[in-house]
Amino acid sequence: MDRGGSQKKRNNKAVANVDIISNLPDVIKDKILCCLPMKEALGTCVLSRKWRYTWASMTELTFREDDFDLGNGIEEGVTKNFINFINMVLSLHNGPILKFELNARRVHLLSPGGHIQRWMLMLSRNGVKEIQIRTKIWRNYKIPSSFFSCEELEYAFLQGCIFQLPPLFTGFKRIHTLHFIDFCTTENNIGELVARCPNLEKLILSRLLSFADISILSTRLKILRVDGMFKHLSLVTPHVSSAVINLQVNTGYVPRAGCNFNLSQFIGSLLDIENISLLGHAFEVRIKKLPQPVPLCLLFHHSVVC
Repeated sequence: MDRGGSQKKRNNKAVANVDIISNLPDVIKDKILCCLPMKEALGTCVLSRKWRYTWASMTELTFREDDFDLGNGIEEGVTKNFINFINMVLSLHNGPILKFELNARRVHLLSPGGHIQRWMLMLSRNGVKEIQIRTKIWRNYKIPSSFFSCEELEYAFLQGCIFQLPPLFTGFKRIHTLHFIDFCTTENNIGELVARCPNLEKLILSRLLSFADISILSTRLKILRVDGMFKHLSLVTPHVSSAVINLQVNTGYVPRAGCNFNLSQFIGSLLDIENISLLGHAFEVRIKKLPQPVPLCLLFHHSVVC
């Protein structure tokens, strides 16, 4: 009798029965789930007993409304299912949420006093480090006040919002990147925000929709992009290494609006600049007034001036 052969078969069968995936470390399983769409991540609960509640401790949550569109044109049902899904995930979640991303296309989700208010409050209590809100909604929404209570926040991407600082806001001590797109603001809310973010290194203000007065003073910023329409723009950012300034004069909101911006002062204050692009019809620059010597190439209306 070939006992050695029988033992080998038994060993091979035992190896085949080992559930390698279920025995992976929790951190690896979390990485796997974070790479999946949220609906598929929740579907892993049927794989085995060890996977049943793994999704409930995911550290990164991404919700896309398009994933709930069945193509039948029933918008109300899609929105309701999407909202219920987010509510269910957040209510059953039992660990820290390091990243939250919301891709919404309907105004109901972001309306004042709506669901976004409650979701943001839950995030502020879970040590969130990254928040992204992407939207195709034409009407701007107001950022929930609980957003400013996210003390661990390091990265924020906010699209389509109305930005207004609450009176008691003390700042984001850890944030390094702020990205606003298609947004509105008043007075100097952005400048005050930057002043209260001591570790901010990257600031992107893209497609500002309001005729705003903005003054930014920061010795920590390294990357700066400003794009929109301004009443007054002041930039004192001596250690910026990369800058893109795109000033618009007419967006349809304010006909033929001008911009008070001292370009020579801005360029002269730059100590560590490596590249800078100046775009937009608002620039009326006299090259002879630029500081001498000019230690870089400037891009004006798609033409290079050295």
